[in-house]
Amino acid sequence: MNLFDLLANFWRVDEQKNFTGNETRLFFFLIHLANRSFWPEWIEFADKKMVVNANISLQVLKSARERLKEAGLLNYIPGGGFRVKTKYQILTPRSNLKLSSYYLKAKDNNLKISSHGEKKGFVHTGSDFD
Repeated sequence: MNLFDLLANFWRVDEQKNFTGNETRLFFFLIHLANRSFWPEWIEFADKKMVVNANISLQVLKSARERLKEAGLLNYIPGGGFRVKTKYQILTPRSNLKLSSYYLKAKDNNLKISSHGEKKGFVHTGSDFD
């Protein structure tokens, strides 16, 4: 698993799902835990400890990890009872995601390179501040 692929995939999915700050924080905290543990297949972490480290409530934790699971970024097995930790698995990126139109490059052959913005609707005065 490549860390850069995970990060790029997260932001690509985020453009489509519009994750909250809590969901983003949870995902990156899990990335941190996985990296610190030398990337095991499953990471075990207690919910109470996760709530403290991520600075979120238990209900927010549950909804955030469910939303990340629905987006295909992670899998988890909830812990239950005394001393049973939740198990998290960071999933490898799927290759069938669509790129946002923001990243698609369109070449305009009619645009002159030295136009200084003339064809883009700017008023060109020759000043350094145009």
